[in-house]
Amino acid sequence: MKKITLILVALITVACSDPKDNYIALECNDDGIVYVVVMDKDSRTFENYFSKFNEGVTEERKESLLQREIGPENIIVSGTYIEEGDHHYLYSYDFKSTEKLLASDEYYAELSELYAEIGKKLPTFQYKIDRRDFSYSAKDINSPYADESWTDYHNNDCAVIDVPEDYLASKRNNGKNLF
Repeated sequence: MKKITLILVALITVACSDPKDNYIALECNDDGIVYVVVMDKDSRTFENYFSKFNEGVTEERKESLLQREIGPENIIVSGTYIEEGDHHYLYSYDFKSTEKLLASDEYYAELSELYAEIGKKLPTFQYKIDRRDFSYSAKDINSPYADESWTDYHNNDCAVIDVPEDYLASKRNNGKNLF
């Protein structure tokens, strides 16, 4: 009887689990450009996408972005994250995101070539978010001859949100948003 009870409890627990419980989502506003960062707690991966451009965001500003498409099927950056210390998430870009950045930004493409000329690999692009106030810092990659450094923390207008339904739908449908 005890085994049956344990099995029933396990089945009920699995059936009642919400897919949203596996994710943490932040919505951030960077001068009118609203983006969402979704972190998968199980795989320790993250994805970042634009959710909207508010009025006042110029076409010139949009042109400077890695991409201009909106929605979870248009991931800007993805990679892995870890909890660092008591209050920080450390995000590391994956290969695909790094390639996208190098292809779209002449500065980083030239920097990558400079590293290659001396037989070094371009460091992984990384940034940190402080979970207390959502301020962020990025790894400063300027030269293969300089020591690793991080930018000062900058305020970030972010809030924890429920995982957007369109994001969950896109995950259920292999990256195709049905909304």
